[in-house]
Amino acid sequence: MRKTFSLIFVLSILMFAVIGCSAVNVAPVLNSSLSMAAFEKMKKIEPHNVKLALYIEPKMKELQLNQNLSLGRYTFDIGNAFSAKLIKALSYNFKNLYFLDTPEYAENDFADAIMYVNLQDIDADFKARSGFSNVYAESYVRFSIRAEIKDIGEKKTVWVGTTQAKTTESHQEYGSMAYQEAGRGYAIAIDNAIDNAIGDLINDMSKSQNLRMYLEKWGQRNKGEN
Repeated sequence: MRKTFSLIFVLSILMFAVIGCSAVNVAPVLNSSLSMAAFEKMKKIEPHNVKLALYIEPKMKELQLNQNLSLGRYTFDIGNAFSAKLIKALSYNFKNLYFLDTPEYAENDFADAIMYVNLQDIDADFKARSGFSNVYAESYVRFSIRAEIKDIGEKKTVWVGTTQAKTTESHQEYGSMAYQEAGRGYAIAIDNAIDNAIGDLINDMSKSQNLRMYLEKWGQRNKGEN
Protein backbone atom coordinates (compact mmCIF):
# COMPACT_ATOMS: atom_id res chain seq x y z
CA MET A 1 0.00 0.00 0.00
CA ARG A 2 2.80 2.37 0.90
CA LYS A 3 4.60 1.59 -2.37
CA THR A 4 1.42 2.29 -4.35
CA PHE A 5 0.88 5.59 -2.52
CA SER A 6 4.50 6.60 -3.07
CA LEU A 7 4.28 5.84 -6.78
CA ILE A 8 1.08 7.88 -7.12
CA PHE A 9 2.71 10.74 -5.20
CA VAL A 10 5.79 10.74 -7.45
CA LEU A 11 3.67 10.63 -10.62
CA SER A 12 1.57 13.52 -9.34
CA ILE A 13 4.69 15.61 -8.71
CA LEU A 14 5.99 14.84 -12.21
CA MET A 15 2.67 15.76 -13.82
CA PHE A 16 2.59 19.01 -11.87
CA ALA A 17 6.15 19.79 -12.98
CA VAL A 18 5.30 19.19 -16.64
CA ILE A 19 2.16 21.33 -16.45
CA GLY A 20 4.04 24.02 -14.57
CA CYS A 21 6.87 24.09 -17.11
CA SER A 22 4.46 24.42 -20.02
CA ALA A 23 3.20 27.69 -18.54
CA VAL A 24 6.67 29.17 -18.04
CA ASN A 25 7.62 32.23 -20.10
CA VAL A 26 11.29 32.23 -21.04
CA ALA A 27 13.22 34.96 -22.89
CA PRO A 28 16.76 33.62 -23.50
CA VAL A 29 19.35 36.35 -24.03
CA LEU A 30 20.92 36.45 -27.48
CA ASN A 31 24.55 37.46 -27.94
CA SER A 32 25.19 40.94 -29.36
CA SER A 33 28.87 40.19 -30.13
CA LEU A 34 30.17 38.72 -33.36
CA SER A 35 31.55 35.20 -33.17
CA MET A 36 34.70 33.91 -34.81
CA ALA A 37 32.48 32.10 -37.28
CA ALA A 38 31.09 35.45 -38.44
CA PHE A 39 34.59 36.80 -39.14
CA GLU A 40 35.49 33.62 -40.98
CA LYS A 41 32.40 34.07 -43.15
CA MET A 42 33.43 37.66 -43.94
CA LYS A 43 36.80 36.40 -45.24
CA LYS A 44 38.44 39.83 -44.75
CA ILE A 45 38.05 43.22 -43.10
CA GLU A 46 38.75 46.19 -45.37
CA PRO A 47 38.07 49.66 -43.89
CA HIS A 48 36.79 52.29 -46.34
CA ASN A 49 36.74 56.06 -45.93
CA VAL A 50 33.02 56.07 -46.66
CA LYS A 51 30.03 57.58 -44.86
CA LEU A 52 27.25 54.99 -44.86
CA ALA A 53 23.69 55.56 -43.70
CA LEU A 54 21.93 52.42 -42.45
CA TYR A 55 18.21 51.71 -42.51
CA ILE A 56 17.01 48.43 -41.04
CA GLU A 57 13.33 47.96 -41.75
CA PRO A 58 11.12 47.67 -38.63
CA LYS A 59 10.12 44.11 -39.60
CA MET A 60 13.78 43.13 -39.16
CA LYS A 61 14.83 45.57 -36.45
CA GLU A 62 11.94 44.68 -34.14
CA LEU A 63 11.72 41.00 -35.02
CA GLN A 64 10.70 38.69 -32.19
CA LEU A 65 10.33 34.95 -32.54
CA ASN A 66 7.76 33.33 -30.27
CA GLN A 67 7.60 29.57 -29.81
CA ASN A 68 5.13 27.60 -27.69
CA LEU A 69 6.74 24.30 -26.69
CA SER A 70 6.02 21.63 -24.13
CA LEU A 71 8.77 23.06 -21.91
CA GLY A 72 7.40 26.61 -21.98
CA ARG A 73 6.74 29.72 -24.06
CA TYR A 74 9.93 31.14 -25.57
CA THR A 75 10.52 34.66 -26.86
CA PHE A 76 13.69 35.58 -28.75
CA ASP A 77 14.55 39.24 -29.44
CA ILE A 78 16.18 38.54 -32.79
CA GLY A 79 15.89 42.04 -34.23
CA ASN A 80 17.92 43.67 -31.47
CA ALA A 81 20.70 41.07 -31.65
CA PHE A 82 20.84 41.15 -35.45
CA SER A 83 20.97 44.96 -35.56
CA ALA A 84 23.75 45.17 -32.99
CA LYS A 85 25.84 42.50 -34.76
CA LEU A 86 25.32 44.11 -38.18
CA ILE A 87 26.34 47.55 -36.91
CA LYS A 88 29.52 46.09 -35.42
CA ALA A 89 30.35 44.29 -38.67
CA LEU A 90 29.79 47.42 -40.75
CA SER A 91 31.85 49.54 -38.36
CA TYR A 92 34.89 47.43 -39.29
CA ASN A 93 34.37 48.26 -42.96
CA PHE A 94 33.11 51.86 -43.04
CA LYS A 95 34.61 54.92 -41.36
CA ASN A 96 31.28 56.55 -40.51
CA LEU A 97 27.87 55.04 -39.86
CA TYR A 98 24.60 56.93 -39.55
CA PHE A 99 21.35 55.36 -38.40
CA LEU A 100 18.10 56.24 -40.13
CA ASP A 101 14.57 55.94 -38.76
CA THR A 102 12.98 56.32 -42.19
CA PRO A 103 14.04 55.02 -45.63
CA GLU A 104 13.89 58.48 -47.23
CA TYR A 105 17.02 60.46 -47.98
CA ALA A 106 17.84 63.74 -49.69
CA GLU A 107 20.29 64.43 -52.48
CA ASN A 108 23.68 65.70 -51.25
CA ASP A 109 22.83 64.50 -47.77
CA PHE A 110 25.37 63.82 -45.00
CA ALA A 111 26.30 60.34 -46.27
CA ASP A 112 27.73 58.88 -49.47
CA ALA A 113 25.37 55.94 -49.60
CA ILE A 114 22.50 54.30 -47.80
CA MET A 115 22.16 50.62 -46.98
CA TYR A 116 18.72 49.05 -46.69
CA VAL A 117 18.29 45.75 -44.85
CA ASN A 118 15.07 43.76 -45.14
CA LEU A 119 13.80 40.47 -43.74
CA GLN A 120 12.34 38.27 -46.44
CA ASP A 121 11.62 35.11 -44.46
CA ILE A 122 12.41 33.24 -41.26
CA ASP A 123 11.89 29.59 -40.43
CA ALA A 124 12.56 27.90 -37.11
CA ASP A 125 11.92 24.48 -35.57
CA PHE A 126 12.75 23.77 -31.93
CA LYS A 127 12.50 20.42 -30.15
CA ALA A 128 13.49 19.23 -26.70
CA ARG A 129 13.62 16.05 -24.63
CA SER A 130 14.00 16.32 -20.89
CA GLY A 131 14.88 13.67 -18.34
CA PHE A 132 15.39 13.61 -14.61
CA SER A 133 18.82 15.22 -14.77
CA ASN A 134 19.36 16.55 -18.29
CA VAL A 135 17.74 18.23 -21.27
CA TYR A 136 18.51 17.71 -24.95
CA ALA A 137 17.52 20.48 -27.39
CA GLU A 138 17.50 20.39 -31.19
CA SER A 139 17.20 23.57 -33.23
CA TYR A 140 16.84 24.53 -36.87
CA VAL A 141 16.89 28.22 -37.84
CA ARG A 142 16.92 29.84 -41.27
CA PHE A 143 17.04 33.54 -42.18
CA SER A 144 16.38 34.99 -45.61
CA ILE A 145 17.68 38.56 -45.74
CA ARG A 146 18.02 41.07 -48.56
CA ALA A 147 20.26 44.14 -48.46
CA GLU A 148 21.06 46.84 -50.97
CA ILE A 149 23.30 49.91 -51.11
CA LYS A 150 22.33 53.05 -53.03
CA ASP A 151 24.45 56.00 -54.06
CA ILE A 152 22.69 58.99 -52.49
CA GLY A 153 23.80 61.51 -55.11
CA GLU A 154 22.89 59.37 -58.10
CA LYS A 155 19.93 57.72 -56.36
CA LYS A 156 21.13 54.50 -57.94
CA THR A 157 21.41 50.99 -56.54
CA VAL A 158 25.04 49.89 -56.71
CA TRP A 159 24.84 46.57 -54.86
CA VAL A 160 22.21 43.99 -53.91
CA GLY A 161 22.94 41.02 -51.67
CA THR A 162 20.82 38.18 -50.33
CA THR A 163 21.51 35.39 -47.91
CA GLN A 164 19.78 32.15 -46.96
CA ALA A 165 21.72 31.56 -43.76
CA LYS A 166 20.69 28.50 -41.78
CA THR A 167 22.00 26.44 -38.92
CA THR A 168 21.15 23.18 -37.19
CA GLU A 169 22.31 22.71 -33.60
CA SER A 170 22.10 20.04 -30.91
CA HIS A 171 22.59 21.05 -27.29
CA GLN A 172 22.64 19.02 -24.07
CA GLU A 173 22.97 20.24 -20.50
CA TYR A 174 22.48 18.79 -17.06
CA GLY A 175 20.22 20.57 -14.64
CA SER A 176 16.78 20.60 -13.08
CA MET A 177 15.49 23.78 -14.80
CA ALA A 178 14.89 22.07 -18.12
CA TYR A 179 13.12 24.97 -19.83
CA GLN A 180 16.01 27.36 -19.12
CA GLU A 181 18.63 24.87 -20.26
CA ALA A 182 16.75 24.24 -23.51
CA GLY A 183 16.41 28.00 -24.04
CA ARG A 184 20.17 28.39 -23.99
CA GLY A 185 20.44 25.74 -26.67
CA TYR A 186 17.87 27.48 -28.86
CA ALA A 187 19.66 30.82 -28.38
CA ILE A 188 22.94 29.31 -29.60
CA ALA A 189 21.27 28.22 -32.86
CA ILE A 190 19.75 31.67 -33.42
CA ASP A 191 23.05 33.43 -32.67
CA ASN A 192 24.85 31.19 -35.16
CA ALA A 193 22.24 31.83 -37.86
CA ILE A 194 22.55 35.61 -37.35
CA ASP A 195 26.35 35.42 -37.54
CA ASN A 196 26.15 33.36 -40.73
CA ALA A 197 23.75 35.84 -42.32
CA ILE A 198 25.88 38.87 -41.50
CA GLY A 199 29.11 37.14 -42.50
CA ASP A 200 27.58 36.17 -45.85
CA LEU A 201 26.39 39.72 -46.56
CA ILE A 202 29.75 41.33 -45.77
CA ASN A 203 31.56 38.73 -47.87
CA ASP A 204 29.17 39.31 -50.77
CA MET A 205 29.83 43.06 -50.56
CA SER A 206 33.59 42.53 -50.77
CA LYS A 207 33.22 40.45 -53.94
CA SER A 208 31.15 43.02 -55.87
CA GLN A 209 33.22 44.81 -58.51
CA ASN A 210 30.56 47.46 -59.00
CA LEU A 211 30.40 48.26 -55.29
CA ARG A 212 34.19 48.41 -55.14
CA MET A 213 34.18 51.00 -57.90
CA TYR A 214 31.81 53.19 -55.90
CA LEU A 215 33.72 52.64 -52.66
CA GLU A 216 36.83 54.00 -54.38
CA LYS A 217 34.82 56.93 -55.76
CA TRP A 218 33.37 57.80 -52.35
CA GLY A 219 36.75 57.34 -50.68
CA GLN A 220 38.42 59.76 -53.10
CA ARG A 221 35.72 62.33 -52.48
CA ASN A 222 36.22 62.04 -48.71
CA LYS A 223 40.01 62.10 -48.95
CA GLY A 224 41.54 64.58 -46.56
CA GLU A 225 38.46 64.70 -44.28
CA ASN A 226 38.99 63.97 -40.60
